[in-house]
Amino acid sequence: DTAGQERYQTITKQYYRRAQGIVFVYDITNMPSFQHIAKWACDVDEYAPDDVQTILVGNKADEEFSRQVTKDQGKKLAETYGMEFFEASASTSNNISESFIRVTELVLQAQKRDVKDLLGSLDNYLDRAVLQEEKGSQDNHAQRTCAC
Repeated sequence: DTAGQERYQTITKQYYRRAQGIVFVYDITNMPSFQHIAKWACDVDEYAPDDVQTILVGNKADEEFSRQVTKDQGKKLAETYGMEFFEASASTSNNISESFIRVTELVLQAQKRDVKDLLGSLDNYLDRAVLQEEKGSQDNHAQRTCAC
């Protein structure tokens, strides 16, 4: 958590390389914080793994009277970047657990897919190896038969 501070920009790019889940947070009462999400999303596209899971959270949902970013704007931005969207309030704890639970579920689902893909690849590799071994065994047997 760097709160978007530019002085941390060089080190945050290093964190992206091994990230599995990222929560983008903006302040619904502060339009510039919302506008900066596009820059952060571009950094993630450039530096994070392709399978990183992301969600967008509009914080301070309890401050409706000071709202500068509509819920529809948040939903559209999330849709643009293929993220799920939540509005939350750290002050009242509204939707905080739900947001973190959801990003965790997305990460676990992605890992499960990776394991299935890996096991499928391993199964295919082993099947090919067995076929090669059987073919080699038959060739050796045929050669021995012919040599007699």
